Amino acid sequence: MKTIKIFLIILFAVSQLLAGEITKVGTTVSQFVKIGVGARSAGMGESYVAAANDASAMFWNPAALARLNKNQALFVRTNWIADITYNFAGIAMPFGELGTLGVYYAGLTMNDMQVRTEYQQDGTGEFFSASDLALGLSYGKNITQRFAFGVGLKYLRNQIWHETASIMAVDVGITYKTSLDGLNLGMALSNFGNKMQLNGKDLLVFHDIDPNLDGNNDKIISQLNTEKFDIPLTFRIGLSYDAIKSDFHKLTIAVDGITPNDYKEYLNIGAEYGFRNMVFLRAGYKGIGIANRENGFSAGAGLKHSFIGGFGIILDYAYVDFGRFNNVQRFSLSMEF
Repeated sequence: MKTIKIFLIILFAVSQLLAGEITKVGTTVSQFVKIGVGARSAGMGESYVAAANDASAMFWNPAALARLNKNQALFVRTNWIADITYNFAGIAMPFGELGTLGVYYAGLTMNDMQVRTEYQQDGTGEFFSASDLALGLSYGKNITQRFAFGVGLKYLRNQIWHETASIMAVDVGITYKTSLDGLNLGMALSNFGNKMQLNGKDLLVFHDIDPNLDGNNDKIISQLNTEKFDIPLTFRIGLSYDAIKSDFHKLTIAVDGITPNDYKEYLNIGAEYGFRNMVFLRAGYKGIGIANRENGFSAGAGLKHSFIGGFGIILDYAYVDFGRFNNVQRFSLSMEF
């Protein structure tokens, strides 16, 4: 109980530090880094900072990578809103007492759209696209039998037509196994970095410095300056508890508190039931405490099969209700070897 009280005090202190003003709502770029990775976590309402124990920990909490005892490759496809696709691929490799190392790719893509102008509203004949990219390297290690620490370094890149912006960001996290069997604590700070600014050839324009001066050059090439924006800094703190744990049944309950720098604080809750570590059912709820949220209830299922020689395959699916945007469906494939 003493450990839990200290944990809650830390949650309150950091939330006050990062909360900022309400006027910062919706003022960050690279929003794709807030899209949760993995169908398992999505089915549990993204209450995963303390419950993570697979390769998706590279996103949720790099310290949880220390829980892996096998190499694991993870592939995720998310049918995001507005016909946008979000894909993730990563591999995590444990090296015994040296810790666990992971690398990953995440990409948000959309279909090409016609270029339209004020005078050519039916299109100029050109097409443009927008995309986001993340390349990451994560590391987690058990410091003691109960405490683990992790850190991640990522490269973020945004592109819209000929304009790009890029930055390096850092993730840090910890996990702690309490003296109460099955109760785990987790904390993670994600996307710590500088501001991003778009640059590119489409920002080059002709400018007349003094249109009232005869004989001056009215075709001076100039560049429009774009604003610099923060990236989504997010602090997560959570608990997970194995309420039932036997050879046939396992029930895990989890709750996360989230404090972003561009939104209000909220809670996520979720649960996972596993039968013989082969069949899994999940449910959760995201965004408790937000009045006008779009997403909320989620559910999912998973199947795991182990082959002779230690090779295993895990298939996961999640359905997330997105209100007026209907729903978002995620599919994950994991391979253990």
